[in-house]
Formats: sequence, structure tokens, C-alpha cells
Amino acid sequence: MSINTPFNVTLTEGQIGVILCSLEKYVKDADPNYQYSEIDTIFEILEGAVDKYYNKLEAARKKQPKAEW
Repeated sequence: MSINTPFNVTLTEGQIGVILCSLEKYVKDADPNYQYSEIDTIFEILEGAVDKYYNKLEAARKKQPKAEW
């Protein structure tokens, strides 16, 4: 198994938020010469997962019929 082997994990939106906030703090406090491409990739994956979930939820809501009372 290599260090680049992908894993599927289940995280809550809150847990993803904690990870993203922690990474933001790390980047803010880190060496300005540090290359952040790996952190940027992690951000894209985590934010993309949340966005994908809400896009899927919104698409499902649009398919629901309107109640006409």
C-alpha cells in the first residue's frame, strides 16, 4: 500500500468543518515559503464533497411536486 492510496471515510459536515478550519489556521501560522498544493487539494476534496451533497439535495427538492392546498 502506498502513501497515495485513497480511502473512503464517512465524516459529518461538522467534522469536515473542523478539519478545514484547522488547515486554515495551520496555513495562516505556517512558513510563508511552504508549498500549499497538497493542502489546496485536501480543501478541494472536502469542500467538493459538501457542495456535491447539497447540490444533490437541492436537485431532489426540485423534483418534489408542489403541494396545492
